[in-house]
Amino acid sequence: MRRFISLLQSKAPQIWAVLIAVVLWLQVHGQGEGTLNMEVALQLQGLPQDMVVVNDLPDSVHVTVSGPQARLKAVTPQDIHVPFNASGLTMPGVVERTVKISDIRLPAGLDIEKIQPDRIELQIDRVVEKLITVLPRLELPEEWKVESISVQPAQVKLSGPEVWLDSLSKVETIAIQPEFKAGPFEVVVGVASPTGKAIRLVNENAKFRVKGILVHQGENLKAVEHSGEKR
Repeated sequence: MRRFISLLQSKAPQIWAVLIAVVLWLQVHGQGEGTLNMEVALQLQGLPQDMVVVNDLPDSVHVTVSGPQARLKAVTPQDIHVPFNASGLTMPGVVERTVKISDIRLPAGLDIEKIQPDRIELQIDRVVEKLITVLPRLELPEEWKVESISVQPAQVKLSGPEVWLDSLSKVETIAIQPEFKAGPFEVVVGVASPTGKAIRLVNENAKFRVKGILVHQGENLKAVEHSGEKR
């Protein structure tokens, strides 16, 4: 008996280590395995700088995660990273690529059972630069008009998908409301944000000088009416 007690005492650290390991295992696995469905953000990676995606990609994918119930209860969409590899795309066109389960980073002890969608279509185009005509956008009451208007510089350089810039012939300044006073006016303004995702100004701080002559049409109308009355 003394030998047995002595043996237990000598093995106590190992016994306690085993007991602790068993308790931890039971805490993690004791509730069994399960699955969890969640929406996880899709992260586009590797797209060359001179190329751009022009179709609408899904912001997220639906994933089914499996693992111990205790771990599933603690996991959130922010804990899972779903990269979507777009590297090597050097020519315009439409391609389809797979969202690979092997690329997804997960907390320890969890696995991905399914991804929806698991294939995504990309419409790729070149990023080009183009000079676009600048038109002044004036906001005036009906009785006012502008004559001899000019814009300097007359063009602005934009950067964006070639397919979209090919169809873009003009861009407007931000709204101009000159002082309502007949005669010459001059204002310095910027350009309104171009319509279309991924189109931008090459020089974001570009300014344009708009000149013109403000005319009050009401005075002309009164003169015409007065002349008509005399007749």
